[in-house]
Amino acid sequence: MVPVLEQELRTYEAHREKLVGTATGKFVLIRGSEVVGLFDAQLDAIRQGYERFGNVPFLVKQVLEVETPHNFTSNL
Repeated sequence: MVPVLEQELRTYEAHREKLVGTATGKFVLIRGSEVVGLFDAQLDAIRQGYERFGNVPFLVKQVLEVETPHNFTSNL
């Protein structure tokens, strides 16, 4: 079984250097191996993802020069 968003994260890493050089601070929308677009606001990228692809996994990630790990826990 392939983990969700694995391909999208690989696509981000493959394009990261170029994105950091041209779009730092913006939000990138990625579906599969396609970089769909860049957005100034996270909500705009999410909205475009749902409009274009529906209720399926897609990646919206802020382009940052230095990545900060975030830890989340679930009660499930």
